[in-house]
Amino acid sequence: MDSNRIQHLKGSPEEVGYALGRVLRGRFEQSVGLYMLKRPMRPGGLDTSELRAGAMDYLHALPIRFRQEFEGMAEGAGLPIERVAEWAYFEQYLREIYMRKARQCSGFICKIDGKTWVGRNNDWRVPEVWGHVTVREVEGRIPTSSYGMEGDVFTGTGYNKEKLWLHLHYVPTVDKPRLSRQHLICYIYLTEALETCASIADLEDMLSRIDRDDSTMLFAVDGKTNEGAIFECTCQTYAKRELIDGYLVGTNHYFTRQNAEINADSLTRYNSVDEMLTSLPTDNVDIPRDLIAILADDKVEQREGDWETVYSNVACPRSGEMWYTFGGHPSASKGSWQRFDSPW
Repeated sequence: MDSNRIQHLKGSPEEVGYALGRVLRGRFEQSVGLYMLKRPMRPGGLDTSELRAGAMDYLHALPIRFRQEFEGMAEGAGLPIERVAEWAYFEQYLREIYMRKARQCSGFICKIDGKTWVGRNNDWRVPEVWGHVTVREVEGRIPTSSYGMEGDVFTGTGYNKEKLWLHLHYVPTVDKPRLSRQHLICYIYLTEALETCASIADLEDMLSRIDRDDSTMLFAVDGKTNEGAIFECTCQTYAKRELIDGYLVGTNHYFTRQNAEINADSLTRYNSVDEMLTSLPTDNVDIPRDLIAILADDKVEQREGDWETVYSNVACPRSGEMWYTFGGHPSASKGSWQRFDSPW
C-alpha cells in the first residue's frame, strides 16, 4: 500500500488544514490542479475569471470550521488564499454554470452472518486523481476517515470513530432549500454529519433541522447497533428505507417517490445489483470477493472514459473491516483493492 495515499491529520481546523497543505506543498497543481483542469465538461472548459470572481465570497460564507481548514491549507501549501478559495468553490461553481447532468453511482447495504455490510461505487470524472484516504481528528469533533482525492476537505464517503458509515449518491432534484432554514451543500452536509453525528438517530435529527442544496440518496450504517438505512433526500424532505433483513440497493433514482423520474441506466444498475444480492449464498459468502464482484459487474461499474467508477468501497462498520481501491480505474474491476481497516 502506498503510504502517500493515506494522511492522518490532527488538531484545530487550522492545524489540520496546515498539515494537509504541507502534504500538498509543491504538488498542489499535480493533484488538485489537474482535477480542476480536466473536470469541466462544457465547451471551452473553465472560465477562470468567473471562478476567481466568486471564490473568496464563497470561502467566507462557508461554516467557520471548514473556512479555517482551507485557510490553514493555503498557509501550509505556501499558496495564495485566493488559489485555495478557487478549490473550495470549484464544484459549486461548476454546478451553477451547467448544473449536474451525470448522476451515477451504485451502492448497497446487506446483512451477512449477522453483520451489516456496505458496498459503494463512486462514478465521477478524472479517475486518475482518486484513491486517497484522509483521517481527521479535529478538536471538539468526532474523528473521521474519508475517501476521495488528495486535498479533499469535503467528502462523499466516510466513516467515523462512532462506527457510523455515510455515503451519498445524487438523484434528480425536485425542490429547493427553504430560505427560512439553514441549508448546506450536499458534500459539506455529509462531512458535517460525519463529524457531529454518533448514530442514525443523530443523522435523522440533522436531516429534520438542516436542508440540503441538492437531492441525494444518503446511505447510513451504524456499526454499534448494526442498523442500516437509505435516506432518499430532497432539499427539504426525506424518506427512510430501513434495513430489516436481507439488503437495500440504491443507484440514482427514487424508490419511494411516486411518478419520479427514472433514468434507464440507473434502473439497469439497480436491477443488476438487486439480482446479484438475491443470488448470494445463504452461508459461506466469500468476503470481500463476492461483494467486490457485484460492484465490478459490467452492468454496474461505469467504464465510459469521461465518467468512470473512480473509487470503490466494501466495509463492515461493526467490525471495522474495510476494503478500498487505492488508485486504478475503473476501480471496481481494475483498481488496487487493499484492506484498510478502521483506524480506531
